[in-house]
Amino acid sequence: MSVQFSFGFSGDDIEEEDVTEVEGDGERGEGAAVGVERNGEGEVQRVEACLSSLPSKISYSTLKLESPKGRKLSIPRRELFDIRMQLMVEDGNDDSTPVTGLDESDIQTNVYEGGFKSWECSIDLAKLLLDRGPRKDIDDLCRVDHVIELGCGTAVPSLVLFHYALTQELSIHFTLADYNAAVLRLVTLPNLLLMWAKTMPTTTTSPFSSENPNPLLENAAGDLELSPEILSAFQKAVTTQNLALTLISGSWMPTTRFLPLVVSAPDMNTLVLASETIYSPASLSAFTEVLVGILERVRIGKAMVAAKRIYFGVGGSVDAFKEEAAAKKAVAYEIENAEVGGGMGVKRCLMEVQMM
Repeated sequence: MSVQFSFGFSGDDIEEEDVTEVEGDGERGEGAAVGVERNGEGEVQRVEACLSSLPSKISYSTLKLESPKGRKLSIPRRELFDIRMQLMVEDGNDDSTPVTGLDESDIQTNVYEGGFKSWECSIDLAKLLLDRGPRKDIDDLCRVDHVIELGCGTAVPSLVLFHYALTQELSIHFTLADYNAAVLRLVTLPNLLLMWAKTMPTTTTSPFSSENPNPLLENAAGDLELSPEILSAFQKAVTTQNLALTLISGSWMPTTRFLPLVVSAPDMNTLVLASETIYSPASLSAFTEVLVGILERVRIGKAMVAAKRIYFGVGGSVDAFKEEAAAKKAVAYEIENAEVGGGMGVKRCLMEVQMM
């Protein structure tokens, strides 16, 4: 069975800015287990509350993506030092459980799951979406109504599709799930805000003007002032375009608690995205269970999963994921001709998953 999705974009809609190339920031290793803690139950985070917690300005840098077919997109992301500074300020207030994870060695099982950094497999997936999104030349295409990214972190793959939705004025529901509420608040949502700002011209109808120009149109790195007008314009733009944002923190398990938080309907064509979520037997099992639970609820649904072929020392692998999926009546297959890195190290791959 093969289900193809079309977003209705053309290659001409993808930007080609000359920005410094940035690669994945690190590699998940032992101790990183996404979504397996059963005490941190899922919870929807209010977008308005997350926005109101942000400082008066945020610092950003730019990730330059180029797909195997040569399509390019520049993605602004909040700087790690800026997140660190906000956490330091908040730690002096009433935050009794400050979030770790701002150093490379700070991944802690069921405490912090690596969401502040962009992992190399997520960049592989984002590059694939640059090529896949614009396709309009194959039969049996169907529109995507719902994009779900599990273990989203910086949400680079979702940012590619969010950019498409904004520039093509498409109505899509985006659900972004990460174990840490702080990640959603401090990096996921700010990155969506930055991507929206990047699409805004300096006109009389935008929140930017000649006196207050849009820094993201000219600068690969800098600061974005988060004035009340900017925050209000972002929320209004999302509402006016019939985009929807749902942020979900906490564990995927038990799925009886998590799945009801994910908006769904049988005719809601659904695309699930995930990167580096199968690196241990426990995380692999939890991820497969929640993924199948999502796909079973819709008539047309598929997932795109990016992963290393084997995770030495922690037990996860692509082959084990394929077996786990098959046991739950889903099929996971590698995407042909998907060019991903790996060099002389551990090989990486991209997969699609559908129900049998």
